[in-house]
Order: sequence, then structure tokens, then C-alpha cells
Amino acid sequence: MTITKILHDKIHANGIEMHYRFTGQGAPIVLLHGWPQHSLMWNRVMAELADQYLIIAPDLRGAGGSSITPGGYDKRTMARDLRALIEKLKLGPVFLVGYDHGVGVAYQYAGAHPNDVRRLALAEYALPGFGYEAKLTPSRDWDVASSWQLSFFTQPDVAEMFIRGKERELLSWFFWKMSANPEGVSGEDFEEYVRQIIKPGALRAGLNYYAAVWQDMDDHSETARRGKLQMPVLGIGGRWGFAEKTSLLLEPVAQHLSGTVIEGAGHWPADERPDEFARILRDFFQADSP
Repeated sequence: MTITKILHDKIHANGIEMHYRFTGQGAPIVLLHGWPQHSLMWNRVMAELADQYLIIAPDLRGAGGSSITPGGYDKRTMARDLRALIEKLKLGPVFLVGYDHGVGVAYQYAGAHPNDVRRLALAEYALPGFGYEAKLTPSRDWDVASSWQLSFFTQPDVAEMFIRGKERELLSWFFWKMSANPEGVSGEDFEEYVRQIIKPGALRAGLNYYAAVWQDMDDHSETARRGKLQMPVLGIGGRWGFAEKTSLLLEPVAQHLSGTVIEGAGHWPADERPDEFARILRDFFQADSP
């Protein structure tokens, strides 16, 4: 079996230090994580694609090895971080993948730089302004798309007060409740996520991803008013996560939209079914003309 070596580096981008993982060679794919994860979540997907593509997986601000800052967690600012990274690495037009909160960053990036995104894949998220706000209220039949914590986390002061010291329990609940396969996130990866979230300032930074929802709503609505994205867009949902909702909720913002559902996966499809997630990306990106 071939072992894919994943390398690490850091770069100064938009006033922060940004850590990223990279491997492979070829046309560039940029993978954007969600919360409470960081670039580690992409390791197995990266290994599947490295034979054909250059894969870059940055840690967004406040996560992993990147700077923890007091502010700047609206997805438009984070897209500016990404722009600085892509420019400094001289990647040119990229295939862009966003997952969870990374979807918001990817949407803002694609809206600002449409000629620099060849194809866009978005997984397991509802953009604020286009479905997210409807999910802030818990429902009788709780699922990942109707989540009490989305509302709770918009108040980071009180959320941090209740969660501090119970970060392990929170992550255990997240990965168990929102998965179809609780073994999808390995024990080793879980311990790394715990180690990261208990770093000084890291929990608050993660909560600020959610607290930025109102600014994100305004920014996404403004981007949408300029017109639908014109590059091909693929919505990806886990069968026991967002499923078809991922692509349905993207209809107002994407002109050339398709969707797919990963069977046997919940909210963590890159962990639960990395082989299938990578296959879907490969098929989608290979459809792009040279």
C-alpha cells in the first residue's frame, strides 16, 4: 500500500499566520474545513486524490495551527485570508471545496473571485440568509439541520461559560449525535480535536464562527444580489446529515447546480466515507475541460 506523505507549512496571509497541509501534484484543490474540526479532517481524502491533484487544506483563522484572533470570523474576512494564501502560493484558478462553515468561506471567495474558481463543491451546510436561520430553532424531530446549538453559540459569552471544562464531552456528543458511523472519526483524531479546542482562545474562536451568523447573512445576501454563481457547483450531503437539503438550499445562489448524497454518512462524510467523498470530488472535477 502506498503511503501518502502529507506536508505542513505556514504563511502570513491577511495579517494572520495560516497553517496548511499539502500533498500531491497537478491541478490545485483547496479544501476548507468546518468546526469543531480543522485541516486534519481532510487527511484521508487528500490521500485518495494526491495521485492526480495538488491538495491544499488550510486551517482557517482560529483553528488548528493558524492564528487565534479576537475577531474576523465573518466568512467574508476569512475568504480574504484564503485569497491571500492562494495568491502567495501562486495557485491560479482552483477547484474549491467547502464543508460546514467552510461552505460560507468558499461561497464568499467564489462570489468575489468567480474567474479563479474552476468548480465548487459544498458539503453539509445551509448558508445564513438561505436556510441557516431557519435551523436556529430546535424541532420535535431533532436532526443536524435543526440544531439548538446554532442559536446557543450565537451568544459566545454564555456558551463559553457553560462549555469551558467540558470540551471533551461536547466533541463526543457532536461526533456521536451527528454521525451515521460513530467510528468515522478515529480515536486518534478525536484526541487531536480535544487538544486543539482546549488551547487558550480556541473555544471562543470556534464559537465566533457561529456568532458571525448575522454578518454572514448580510454578506451572503449582498453577494447573491450580484447574481448566481456561474461556475459548476456540486452540493454534497450525508444521507443521515443534510442529505438532499445541501443542494436544495443552494438553488438560490448557484446557476449550474447538481447534488449528490453519500450513503452511510451523517454530518461527517469526509470522515465516515472518505473514499466515496474523494470519488465524488474526482468525478466532479474531472468533468472540467482542460
